[in-house]
Amino acid sequence: MNSGIGHEAGETARTLVEALRSTPAILALVIFNILFMASVVYIQHANGERWQAVFDAVIKQCGDHK
Repeated sequence: MNSGIGHEAGETARTLVEALRSTPAILALVIFNILFMASVVYIQHANGERWQAVFDAVIKQCGDHK
């Protein structure tokens, strides 16, 4: 019988879960890293919006001086 992509993905997921179950410290680090990356993405997105607002205000103040 041919093993498909779904079967292989399931085997990989089961192996990963078993490995993480035996080492809770690694699981905690993985969760922390995911949360840290999410917070960095959110902060950078908010920072980008703030700088866009500053840039728009500067452009509006400068106007067209020809």
